[in-house]
Amino acid sequence: MKTERMMTGRGLKDVAWVLTTLVMALTATGCGDECTDDFDCRDQGTPAEGQRYVCVENRCELTSNPVPDAGTGSDAGSNTDAGTGGDAGATTDAGTVTDAGSNTDAGTGTDAGTSTDAGTSTDAGTTTDAGTGSDAGTTTDAGTSTDAGTTTDAGTETDAGTETDAGTDPCASATYDPKLGTLQLQTGFVAGESAPLPTAAGPVGVTPGPTYSLFTVVSEGYTGPHALYSLGTWPQVSLGATPLFDVAAPADRGPSAAIFLSPFVETDGQRVLTGYTKSGGGFPGSVGVYDSATPSSSTYVSAPSNFSAGVVPGAFLVNGGGLGTVSAGLGIYALRTDTFSALKVGTLPPETGGSGFTAVSTNGVAMLGYYSDDTFLNEGRAVGPATIAQALSSGTPFDVAAAPALEVGSNFVAASGHGEGVSVLRGDYVPPNYNFEGTDVSRFAFTVTDAGATVSIGARQPVLVYADQCTRVTGLTSLGSDLLVGVDDKNGTRLVRIQQAR
Repeated sequence: MKTERMMTGRGLKDVAWVLTTLVMALTATGCGDECTDDFDCRDQGTPAEGQRYVCVENRCELTSNPVPDAGTGSDAGSNTDAGTGGDAGATTDAGTVTDAGSNTDAGTGTDAGTSTDAGTSTDAGTTTDAGTGSDAGTTTDAGTSTDAGTTTDAGTETDAGTETDAGTDPCASATYDPKLGTLQLQTGFVAGESAPLPTAAGPVGVTPGPTYSLFTVVSEGYTGPHALYSLGTWPQVSLGATPLFDVAAPADRGPSAAIFLSPFVETDGQRVLTGYTKSGGGFPGSVGVYDSATPSSSTYVSAPSNFSAGVVPGAFLVNGGGLGTVSAGLGIYALRTDTFSALKVGTLPPETGGSGFTAVSTNGVAMLGYYSDDTFLNEGRAVGPATIAQALSSGTPFDVAAAPALEVGSNFVAASGHGEGVSVLRGDYVPPNYNFEGTDVSRFAFTVTDAGATVSIGARQPVLVYADQCTRVTGLTSLGSDLLVGVDDKNGTRLVRIQQAR
């Protein structure tokens, strides 16, 4: 619950879509421009004597070289005095590196009035007097490179109020609630207990209750070890002293065996389900089933592309590319806990480009998700408990697209059962870095009729709203009929219980 991988799920093809978009943006700019400055015209060849190429409206054109101004060479007031290089005020004008009052200032070492005093051969005021061509006030005029008001001047780069200023980071001066940080709790909900989440903890799962036991996965990088741990009982959260179960199957352990943990820990009270995938065609992987009553009965089941999971009566649902010996492409699979047999129970629509989220409400409705290649968003459908039970018993998959859709109104990157409904973390991946920025956690209530065959979805109800990005939601899981929210900010990572107001 503490890592960014908990909030992924745009689908593998979405990464390709983002990269394609960036390439298109890069290759679609600048078409037909010959130059952007004079330097770009260097490939035009050597111009005729007395002429040079300049960039005019993105085209290279010939123009005459300028006539040197009076005051060049050894102008009034020695080599570095006012009037040198180019006219007074030009390249090394008064106020420049050797500004008025400095070593070569008027009145000092090579002051006006020395060897080539003002009034000599090329006196200031002759042919083209100071103020012409490159007049005072140009490139290195008073007030430039090292003058007061320039690079290190008060008000510039290192000035109070700029990049290193104490007031530039809004999160440093924001007001933080001890539980919710800068997140804003909405009408109809209250914040219950909170507990610090150990730094090493990953995704969190909670037993059905009434005593809520918590579990998490601790992982030492891609090559492991990766182990299931106890997190105690709510709200006394603490990481167990010893691991309960190795998440990786024996064949996938070792210093060179890299795995990618799936962002879920699901439990039916006796068994705890975790998962992972690996690189390779179809993204091979496994789910591990830890039996807390009989640890020796714990086992592993092949599960390519597994991304999310949920618990329904008598089975674990797995959103992925197959389960056990059943391999039929991306869909919804079930692992029956009475026989430990696997079957496909749900077919995803043709526009599916990747696995999606799974969340089950207390009234048995399963929100089953997928990443859509049509909308480039995660989508969710609410499947009734009777439909799921029928598929489990008959082995005939239901059509996920036939179930009503959640009108989320944006992308979402986490989901959990929340009483008789589900809550989702809304937001999106924002350019140029495409980091996820949350907007809110919102709940959708489910009403079940027709003996569990029909589901009606209520309007979106905000639960927590982002005031800024100073506090972020790192994960969602259910705690009985309540919502357990992972929260992270400058004050650390913690779990907060959100309850519906009575």
